[in-house]
Amino acid sequence: MYGWMIYPKETLNNKFGNNAFGWMKESASKNGISVDIVFSDDLFISNANGKTEFIYMGKALSFPDFVIMRDYNYTISIQLENLGIRVVNSTLSMFNSRNKAVTAQLLAKNKVTTPKYLFSKEKNYEFINNYFGKKKFVMKENEGSQGKGVYLIENEEDYNNVYKTSQEYFYQEYIEFSYGRDIRAYVLGDRILGCVKRISDTSFKSNYSLGGRVEKYEMSDTIKKLSLKAAKAIGLDFCGVDLLFTKNSFTVCEVNGNAGFRTITQVSDIDIPMELFKWIKESL
Repeated sequence: MYGWMIYPKETLNNKFGNNAFGWMKESASKNGISVDIVFSDDLFISNANGKTEFIYMGKALSFPDFVIMRDYNYTISIQLENLGIRVVNSTLSMFNSRNKAVTAQLLAKNKVTTPKYLFSKEKNYEFINNYFGKKKFVMKENEGSQGKGVYLIENEEDYNNVYKTSQEYFYQEYIEFSYGRDIRAYVLGDRILGCVKRISDTSFKSNYSLGGRVEKYEMSDTIKKLSLKAAKAIGLDFCGVDLLFTKNSFTVCEVNGNAGFRTITQVSDIDIPMELFKWIKESL
């Protein structure tokens, strides 16, 4: 079995100093799978006389049996699917998860508990403030990840300082009970691999990529059921489900279709790449 893992080149400059490419290839090999790392920035897609080719580093690539997309590239992903190649995660599910408003819509449609929300491009602090009962609220650029473009708004000055006319915004109820902590659960297919508690001592955002720390966290039936239901609602095969603490349970904050996995490997013996390629081998 032969596959590609497609990344954007910007991952080469990540803050952790490594990209786990070797880890991925080794895990694939142990499952009898050959994997090539392909950077989307260097890929040409050509079509002449009805024949589609992927040109990479000056050579035409052999078509893979599957592709793991670690990049939000709609054009490449759709082209692969149009050729009948299995893409993990699917194009639609990746962009369902990238668009925070669409994620929330799908969660609500499928009766998955999620904080009260608003979506708009209009600048209207008074309306938004009233909608959230004149309490603090969370303001997010509608597309993004790793906690970037996410702000806690306490007053109109905060709002004016971050608002940009070029952006669409997703506004979310602020769950103060969960300040600086959340749960990241990892879903693969129809099971939960594990979860961690992410913690920040200095911010309401607990993302590991922003300097938060992680602890092992015991999975409950509630976490399992809520995470699986959230992943299914978005249509993702492999994802990270972010759960906020409430006084009595949890609520789904976001679903990440391009989830990193360094956090869980730090606090457990769960090997995400090994599990991922084992699942690919079985499901294909």
